[in-house]
Amino acid sequence: MKSIAKDFSNKDYEKHAALFFTEEGIVVNSHTSSPLLQFGKIVKELGIIINEAYEDGERPFIITCESLLTPDQMMKKGFHIESPKSFLISLQNEKIQQCILRAVHWLTWDSKLQHCSKCGTKIQKVFESTEKKCDSCKHSFYPKLSPAVMVLIQRENEVLLGRSAHFKPGVYSALAGFIDIGETAEQAAHREVKEEVGVEIGELEYFGTQSWPFPDSFMIAFKAQYLRGAIQIDANEIQDAQWFDLNNLPALPSHSSISRKLIESVLLKNKTWTHYE
Repeated sequence: MKSIAKDFSNKDYEKHAALFFTEEGIVVNSHTSSPLLQFGKIVKELGIIINEAYEDGERPFIITCESLLTPDQMMKKGFHIESPKSFLISLQNEKIQQCILRAVHWLTWDSKLQHCSKCGTKIQKVFESTEKKCDSCKHSFYPKLSPAVMVLIQRENEVLLGRSAHFKPGVYSALAGFIDIGETAEQAAHREVKEEVGVEIGELEYFGTQSWPFPDSFMIAFKAQYLRGAIQIDANEIQDAQWFDLNNLPALPSHSSISRKLIESVLLKNKTWTHYE
């Protein structure tokens, strides 16, 4: 990650793709539903005032900015501002998704890390990599990751799904929780399942991972077979949990989430595929 804030007028940058972030959200082309915008054209067309600009290898530039236009004026030009989280939930293009996830994680970390936690010195904005170093005590800082596990439990033709209070009404997902200090991901998966719903599971089958920077989660997903125990919900952790037949599932998380991909992988494997919105 390299700051280009002092050199963004370089003509070589004119046609480079960029992601523009304002305090309200990410700028999106209303006609194409894409946040990848041509750097030079958008700066001029939308009256962009650049606060910071970052060059991130071959990826799109990351721009923090303000616009001289009102939301109505932006709409007339074919653009609008959307919450990054809401936009990601509806986004299915994995390449663009990864760019936004990285950008949001970087910007969130950058805005929060203003002083050295060791000596209190103000940390200067010097970006040549994903590292910040205190000029006073030379202590280094890197973007924070909070690892969490997700587990989809299967029992013959059923899966155990739960919902938190912050989910949209009717939506159920795989169980999830953060890894505690000193734990492996596998130990955390067994513990979280036991704590949240009171059942025991067998060996874990690794599925995949997903970065989710709201603010800094890193999800590690597994599949598991049910072993024993009846559902006993920990109301402090989740609102509800039930066994669902694979042919009669409730509303599911968005297509962009690893939880959705995890559930769909079981549907495909069991040849019980049904279209779910």
